[in-house]
Amino acid sequence: MIEAPHHAKLVDSLRFWNRIHIRLTVVYGIALLFVLTPAAAFVYQAAVRAELENLWARIHMTTVSLAAILDGDRIAAIQSADDPLRERLRVDLQAVLDQERELASVYIFRPTERPNELSFVVDVDRRAAPGAYGELYDGTPYPELTHALAGPAVEHDAVADAWGTSISGFAPIRTRTGKPVAIVGLDIDAARVEQMKARLLQIAVVTYLAALGVLALVAFVVGRALRKPMIQIIDGTEAIARGSLETRVALERKDELGTIGQYFDRMAAGLEEREFIRATFGRYVSEDVARKLLADRGKVASHGEERDVTILFSDLRGYSTLSETMSPNDILDLMNQYFEAVSMVVSAHGGVILEYLGDGVLAVFGAPDDLPGHAERAVRCALMMRERLVTLNREWDASGRSHSWRERGIEHLRARIGVHTGPVVAGSMGSRFRMKYTVIGDTVNIAARLEALNVELGTDILVSRETFNASSPESQALATAHGDHVVKGRAQPVSVYSL
Repeated sequence: MIEAPHHAKLVDSLRFWNRIHIRLTVVYGIALLFVLTPAAAFVYQAAVRAELENLWARIHMTTVSLAAILDGDRIAAIQSADDPLRERLRVDLQAVLDQERELASVYIFRPTERPNELSFVVDVDRRAAPGAYGELYDGTPYPELTHALAGPAVEHDAVADAWGTSISGFAPIRTRTGKPVAIVGLDIDAARVEQMKARLLQIAVVTYLAALGVLALVAFVVGRALRKPMIQIIDGTEAIARGSLETRVALERKDELGTIGQYFDRMAAGLEEREFIRATFGRYVSEDVARKLLADRGKVASHGEERDVTILFSDLRGYSTLSETMSPNDILDLMNQYFEAVSMVVSAHGGVILEYLGDGVLAVFGAPDDLPGHAERAVRCALMMRERLVTLNREWDASGRSHSWRERGIEHLRARIGVHTGPVVAGSMGSRFRMKYTVIGDTVNIAARLEALNVELGTDILVSRETFNASSPESQALATAHGDHVVKGRAQPVSVYSL
């Protein structure tokens, strides 16, 4: 029988209420039970409907009441705008408008001989200039208006005309014999309806927010239980992402978050240990090599690979003299300062330092990873190394460190550099107990011989024809040809150029 993983046991051992998903299910189940949002929407719509029905009823009652008190015989007798009866009628309608602040306008129409065409008898309006006596009004778009001679009617939707957008009500004005001779109408501005809706919406929103507040109180217990550990985990994750691998969340909880915290801390400890190994490994071999070995899980060590690279070999002039005039600690400190400057320059140009050989440096451009333009990069690196050594000499002069070798006739420390481009075999070499990543082949030997040839030619930097041909025109313009030279360990001469 296969034993369940330890983390599975921890989760299964949690009490029922200690499980986060149970708590969330209960809390959000309560929220869904109340159906808060649909209920609020339903209440708002019902309230708007009730207010509109109340408004329509008030309009109907007002128009019917107003029609009942108007004298149809007198209205039918009005013949001109200057008729005193019309002026008294206008004053009466203005009094109605002043009393009912909700109304936007009150007016009286009389039918004409043409169907659906009406003419103004009198009009009072808050919004715009009133209609003039006898001014025609086309009632075709407004069926409630054109049918108002038969009985009272109210528009349920806002309607727009030249005087504005409004909801209107109409009622017939009759003579003593009951004959309809005119229509009284009144308008309520649609903006008032929108204000009413906005007020109801505000009430609904306040009610909704109050209910949300109650729900927030219900969720407080769960939120309080979740917020702090979640923030700890989030902060810990962010710290790990920043590289602070010593971070621990240390959650003392008996739920899923506590389990996550335990495994988070274990993960952080593992990452911290791996980073320590990688960083330590990277100090004894190239950072690029260390990263590749770790990423490939040692595949680099299983076999070599042929690569076309550029090798840079450098050596300090007068190192033996330095060793004689300085204490071991001082020489170690000096070389560490020099190597740090060299490594930064090599890394900046994409190179990889494979070895420090006493005062020498072996660097490769194009391994363990491909590097386009590796010859040009190596040339630029050699030039920058020379410039950086000039700066170091100034610093050593300023600090007095150069006094010991100046007394022995060494004005400044200088480096000899040899650069050659060609094929190598790159891979790990050694035994199963100890290995190192390196490159081997004639290309490495030639770079070392070119470094030594600087002594004979009195130069600082020598590159081979292969490197020269692979360099940029700008770099080639800096080079001086020195012809062919036979180097130790090689039968055929090597064409060299100085920089």
